[in-house]
Amino acid sequence: MPLGVAAGLLVFGFGATYAIIPQAKKWGRNWGLVAPPGGRRHHPQDTPLTGGIALFIPLMAAFLAFFGLTLSGKLTILLPEWPRMLSLFLGTTWILILGTIDDRLMLGWKPKLAGQFLAGLVLVLGGHTVSVATIPWVGPVHFGWLGIPLFLCAVVTITNAINLIDGLDGLAGGICFFAALTNAVIASVNGDFFPATISFTLAGSLLGFLRFNFPPASIFLGDGGSMMLGFLLGTLAISSTAFFPGQRLGTSIMILAPFLPLGIPLFEVALSVLRRWLTGTALFLGDGNHLHHRLLGKIKSARPTVAIFYFFSASLCALTLLLVLEVQTPVLRFLAGFLTLVLMLAVTWSLRLYGERGLFLTLRNRPYFKFLGEFLRFMKLRIGRARSAADLLALLESGVRDLEFDRVEVVHQGRILKKWANPQPVHPDSPRLAFEESLAAWGLQVKWVRPLHGDEDYNEYLQLTWHRFLGAVKAALPPQDPGLGEAPAREEGQEPVARASRRR
Repeated sequence: MPLGVAAGLLVFGFGATYAIIPQAKKWGRNWGLVAPPGGRRHHPQDTPLTGGIALFIPLMAAFLAFFGLTLSGKLTILLPEWPRMLSLFLGTTWILILGTIDDRLMLGWKPKLAGQFLAGLVLVLGGHTVSVATIPWVGPVHFGWLGIPLFLCAVVTITNAINLIDGLDGLAGGICFFAALTNAVIASVNGDFFPATISFTLAGSLLGFLRFNFPPASIFLGDGGSMMLGFLLGTLAISSTAFFPGQRLGTSIMILAPFLPLGIPLFEVALSVLRRWLTGTALFLGDGNHLHHRLLGKIKSARPTVAIFYFFSASLCALTLLLVLEVQTPVLRFLAGFLTLVLMLAVTWSLRLYGERGLFLTLRNRPYFKFLGEFLRFMKLRIGRARSAADLLALLESGVRDLEFDRVEVVHQGRILKKWANPQPVHPDSPRLAFEESLAAWGLQVKWVRPLHGDEDYNEYLQLTWHRFLGAVKAALPPQDPGLGEAPAREEGQEPVARASRRR
């Protein structure tokens, strides 16, 4: 691809996204696509979740421009790739819609996963698969029909990996920028103009988005944006019949090379699965104990934390370029070896961030973490069976009864509607933590006080579980309940429950 065209696509993506984002913020507020503060979030106010839409519009323009040029006969070389191009566009569009629905309705992990596999099937019907890869000490391996499930699992994994790391302002967008730029350079060098066009446009759009998403962010990707980025970049990196050359027959790179630009989110996925298995936490329930959270806790500042991830993401992408383009000069070979050593040391250091807690403490508290996951699942079932706002609010008593809070209050216009207190508080000598959160647009506040447990990870997971529970109650509450404000203030004492005070 000519350098001028590549630069033009970057400028187009940047300018279009930069111009769209102010309107996208309005869409987020008008459509209820906002992330309220609370839980793991540290932003001070409701923040729009429509960054993915702002990124998709320039991509859609690039897709449609290529379709138009193909249909007009001006790009006859791409006619055999028409089904693959169309399936990539349709799958990406569906993933954005699925994630946006999740941002609005908080879908469970099962419908989200089913929707992601549906998008993957669209790609398979368009001809995408993994047909061949070069494995070290083995050589080219032809997967045959096994390439289809392998391709589906890989794309879905990368889709969720990008969604998983989208927990810090600017993190997912920056990593995806480096990955998109890497895809664009490799595709351009190899004459794959369609993926080069899409990737250069995406890289420019991400730069425009990061202007508003870099800490402190005024707009977020949302699940729609993060899942869309993972799906699109994963397809371009993996598919043998797509356009990224990393898995084509005759290449001499390793099977891991196409995954290197996305190495950080994939490493986070592997680390999260291992960590959650050890601690007993729910596999599909997000927490505040990811690698970027750990590093942020060490550095105490978001910008340098994100900059460190950018450095290692850029290093992975540089290593990918050296491998895929088969650069053989001594200087570049030395650089490839040096980058490999740096990345290995980074992996070792990352694991040490989790070593402070101690394996014994992790295994000892595993039953308590498992209980929190079961508590959330059970309470969501009870929320689904509630018939009124009063039934929903009555479920908040579970915080006192099951989670051993000191008290939980529901306040409406400064007046206590409901209050539950624990007659036998646990850990009576421990400090107490007081919190409150808005529960509905019509003036409800939930306030609670709980003891500080000895395990910091348990404290955070407990808070996250309760926040997710409140979010489910909030989503189930009717838009307005005129009778609720007239309810007399009352206090419901909890029956004493004999429990041994346990320090977690």
